[in-house]
Amino acid sequence: MLKKFLLADLLKMKGSSVALAHLLIPILTSGLFLAYYSISIWDENTKVIAFYQAVGAGFPALIGIFTACIMEQEQNAGECQNLLALHRKTATFLSKLFLLLLCSLFSVFLTTVLFGFGFCKILGNRTVSMENCLIAALLLWCSSIPLYVWQIILAFHFGKGISIGMGIVSGLVSALMLTNLGTFIWKYTPVSWTARIPYTYWQGILGESYAILEMKSAILIYGIFTMFSMVYYGMWASHWEGSKISE
Repeated sequence: MLKKFLLADLLKMKGSSVALAHLLIPILTSGLFLAYYSISIWDENTKVIAFYQAVGAGFPALIGIFTACIMEQEQNAGECQNLLALHRKTATFLSKLFLLLLCSLFSVFLTTVLFGFGFCKILGNRTVSMENCLIAALLLWCSSIPLYVWQIILAFHFGKGISIGMGIVSGLVSALMLTNLGTFIWKYTPVSWTARIPYTYWQGILGESYAILEMKSAILIYGIFTMFSMVYYGMWASHWEGSKISE
């Protein structure tokens, strides 16, 4: 059943702006950073940290936009009648979540591979390994999972305006959590995880002992929150009636 919904959602997304954005954004992002770093005097590790901070801080806003687009796609198809007609809606909502996560996984790793290749081969970096870049990318993607869950709930429950608005606010909060203000509270702020977790991982690579302890506690909190989010998502999806969507 889930496979059928995945194929259907994949056909809906094929050729859409969402699919195109997941391809173009990595190319533009990595290109802009490489162009700037070619003239920057920062050291290599600072450049990589700034790259993941910027990508991670902008991720929540993009998630809000992408989930809003998915919701609008269903709304334009007969006011979500395709969903409302289903007796069991959990599988189709899981399909939408999995498809967005797969697209984001592709996008995050494409960004990292393009950036890493350019950083190592074109700019001649010899101190930062591609393996560490890929691990940081994986951590960034994993950190986004609960954000996708809650943004889909917001989009289908309240409409695309709320989803996009919350995505933008989340991006701003994520950037704010990179300052000293977020030193002690970022672990308890899920919207900051996409920026803070890769950053903390890189601090651990650089030998910051406190960063390892921060990562352990953050991963524990992340695991509990993500499990709760997925359980709630399944319960919400099975009872969704689409009656509160409004702009």
